[in-house]
Amino acid sequence: MGTGKWGFIDKQGKLVINPQFDGSGQFSEGLAEVRIGDDKTGKSGFIDKQGKFVINPQFDYAGQFVDGLAEVRIGDFATGKWGFVAR
Repeated sequence: MGTGKWGFIDKQGKLVINPQFDGSGQFSEGLAEVRIGDDKTGKSGFIDKQGKFVINPQFDYAGQFVDGLAEVRIGDFATGKWGFVAR
């Protein structure tokens, strides 16, 4: 990731969520994974389409929602704890 911040635009290119995140995934089931901080020490959480956190940043990794669940990890890849969070 570069030093810029991530935000979201709509299909017409209008800014709808100001750039404020250090990383981002795409929206899935109405929520998007976003990261606050760098890849080593930052945490991921989920925002709604208004840019409000619905699941606070607390995960070292977070995937997209599928069927109401998103894969998450706390800790490093090899020895961390893996699980799912519900929307």
